[in-house]
Amino acid sequence: MKNLEQIRAANALEPAKDLSRSAVNKLPAMILANGLLATAAFCNAEGGGENRADMKEALAATAKHLASRGHLSAGTDTVAGMIADLSNRTSHELQRATAEALAYIAYLKRFAPKD
Repeated sequence: MKNLEQIRAANALEPAKDLSRSAVNKLPAMILANGLLATAAFCNAEGGGENRADMKEALAATAKHLASRGHLSAGTDTVAGMIADLSNRTSHELQRATAEALAYIAYLKRFAPKD
């Protein structure tokens, strides 16, 4: 049986290969300052920013991980789907999903190649 750290690491290995480390490094601070939903909305919005596409990819991988852990509806693998799902949950469920997202993003940061 794998522990939660092993599951997070295994889920982060493949998606991290295509991400910019500098983009992923920004996500935890944004989540802590603004919340997971606001950060997801920012990354999902159309517009500029050199790292926004990588940030959105990192959050899509996070959504897939959260769905695999039961924090989101099964099959949720997009940022828009994560926003829709989490906005219909209780604040306690949102807090749990946020904590798990931060722990998972830490692995994405570790595994993402240097810029």
